[in-house]
Amino acid sequence: MYDLSNKAFLITGSTRGIGNAIARALAMAGATVGIHGRTPEKVKMACDQLSETGKRTVPVPGDFSEPEVAADTVRAFYKATGRLDGLINNAGIGKALSFRGMTLNKWRNTFSTNLEAAMIASREAYVIMREKGCGGIVNIASLAAHGPGKWMGADYAASKAGLVSITQSLAFEAAKFGIRVNAISPGMVETDMTSMLPEETKKSINIPLGRFAKPGEIADAVLFLLSDDSAYITGQVLHIDGGLWM
Repeated sequence: MYDLSNKAFLITGSTRGIGNAIARALAMAGATVGIHGRTPEKVKMACDQLSETGKRTVPVPGDFSEPEVAADTVRAFYKATGRLDGLINNAGIGKALSFRGMTLNKWRNTFSTNLEAAMIASREAYVIMREKGCGGIVNIASLAAHGPGKWMGADYAASKAGLVSITQSLAFEAAKFGIRVNAISPGMVETDMTSMLPEETKKSINIPLGRFAKPGEIADAVLFLLSDDSAYITGQVLHIDGGLWM
């Protein structure tokens, strides 16, 4: 449906789950994809799996608990490919935790990975894209960004709300340089994180469409937001939640 040949995209947090589905979808559309994760071993494994399909991958490991590493990751990908057509900020951490159990260290750790690393990666990508006069950034936020962190902690919800705010701030500034910035707020998605939920809990969430999203359904939306079909869309947050936000 989309032809992204001769383009290069970096997807953070792409060794599994939503990020890996995004990397696969972009690769199948002809793009060169940057695979990022904390450990070189998992990054190599994800690259090897995609390389078996004949697609070009670039390994860029880095631990985003140290946010400045995100800048090195973007620069390493750009150096390896010679271009950067898009950045997908998907790397994130989260664990259900009651507010009374929240500590400042836990709060800061979540913000370092989910928000600060995304900000720094976006800044580096923005600098590169400005010179070219085009490009796209898609931030993977969460339904939790738009209300209470019902299924995740307050730290997770607040960090994702910050990511939505960054999306709109950068979109406003970058538009005059031909750079579009959007976000996706997924609801419940079939990933390793949600696989641990009991079936009773899943049913009690009462998703109008009656099921969790597949990672590929999030990836399809990312493809759209990075394609020319969305050339007039920026600063938007797309809810992909099966109607849960209603």
